[in-house]
Amino acid sequence: SSGINAEVREAVVSTQSTGGSIMRQKEDDIASDNGHVVNIGQMVEAMENNIRQQIDGIYFGKTRDIVNGIRSLTSLSQKKNFSGLNAELAGALSKRKPAE
Repeated sequence: SSGINAEVREAVVSTQSTGGSIMRQKEDDIASDNGHVVNIGQMVEAMENNIRQQIDGIYFGKTRDIVNGIRSLTSLSQKKNFSGLNAELAGALSKRKPAE
């Protein structure tokens, strides 16, 4: 069983908590001269890497997608200026005489 809890606190914005758990079980017959403990250690490491990749893809990947979707790289004043320029350009284009 493996679990992860992540909590992000920002005084101005909000609080976000993410939690979950994943349980995996595996049986394997390994013919090896390494010994029982070494084989178990290799299986645990392989499963740990697998679980870590799944957690990264599910939790952190989705959180990253959501944050990138709501985050704005332009300020509000820049957006207002851009909207004003768009309206001005649209007005100028609508007053233009079509080419004959």
